[in-house]
Amino acid sequence: MSDGGPSPLLWATGLWAALLAGIVTAWSPRYWAVSVAITSIAILTIIWTTVSLVNRSHEIRWPLQTGLVILIGAWGFLQTAVHATVAPQLTLDSSLVWGISACAFVLGAQILRNRAALRLFLTLFLWSSTILAVAAMLQFYSMPVQVFGIFPAERGVTGTFLSSNQFAAFMELAAPVALWYMLDRTPLIGGLCYTMILAATITAASRAGAILVGAELLVFLGIAITTRKRKTILAISAGLALLVAAAATIAGTDAISARFADKKPYAIRQELFDSTVKLIEQRPWLGYGMGTWRAVYPRAATFDMALLANEAHNDWAQWAAEGGLPFSILMAALVVWAAKPAIRSVWGLGILSVMAHSYFDYPIREPALSFVWFALAGAVSQVNGRSRPVRKIYSGTQTGTSAG
Repeated sequence: MSDGGPSPLLWATGLWAALLAGIVTAWSPRYWAVSVAITSIAILTIIWTTVSLVNRSHEIRWPLQTGLVILIGAWGFLQTAVHATVAPQLTLDSSLVWGISACAFVLGAQILRNRAALRLFLTLFLWSSTILAVAAMLQFYSMPVQVFGIFPAERGVTGTFLSSNQFAAFMELAAPVALWYMLDRTPLIGGLCYTMILAATITAASRAGAILVGAELLVFLGIAITTRKRKTILAISAGLALLVAAAATIAGTDAISARFADKKPYAIRQELFDSTVKLIEQRPWLGYGMGTWRAVYPRAATFDMALLANEAHNDWAQWAAEGGLPFSILMAALVVWAAKPAIRSVWGLGILSVMAHSYFDYPIREPALSFVWFALAGAVSQVNGRSRPVRKIYSGTQTGTSAG
């Protein structure tokens, strides 16, 4: 930023540092880890807002999706205000995460609409996620489980996330960034990073993760075919085939093959889904309150699996049960709106993959992952998109274009 303010590159670095703070502490089941994720984004939001109000040299451009995101972030607070929640404290706790997610969207949309800032952010994202991918694979062979080889962690922790599906979702966000790097920057470095990310996804043995990362690769090849020369595509395809083989060799396929061999992989999830549908039918418009599924699920349970049902394992159904059908419609509208620019950008493909993954699990129930998703969605919203100018803030910046 000129006129005495921080530069766009500094803002991009700050945004990734704030997101990374939540990611590297997400392995702890205690609330302090959530506090780190929330506080880091909240502090950056306050600083950015303060500087923006002081420095009025360039206009802010609000993407049209901002209205949807504001409603999404405020939904739980509105439920509390109209007494539509059965557990106000749980809803307030959840609403705080949704509100900060909305802040992450705004930060991503404003900071990363500068092309140089976006490129730096994506590069930092790529290097960090590759390091985390390697750390996760090393962790897989260590007993007992230790995060970064230092911090003792509970069984089931993968990388820095409490579940393999959440880790796989993070890899789904990172893999398209590596593919973009191959196409737009340095093929060798991008390819090596992609190999580590794919290998870590296979190691995590997440069926949905492996399928979706593979789907991202196919979409990437389709995009490359329409934008590059035939010889270039053949070289890219041959290189990627070798990288996929290398990733499978590094990770080993025994664990993921065993998961796919399960004849009824989603039997329990189907039972949870059926029970969640009953909750939706009982309160379809306002729901039971954001963050209340675990508390209200027993009243609709159709079976007892002798374990705590912590989530519905289907975020779309759980959003409808907690926030009502209108909340799920808001989320669906945001995803549909983001689909075209996400595909066009290549690096934004992950936000679509994570939403698909959310039909089988609950990846962005992890606050740190939710903040990354919304920040990327904010950046995607500015890819050759329409936005409404509000007032001047930055000067001398490149805006309104994709990194590709």
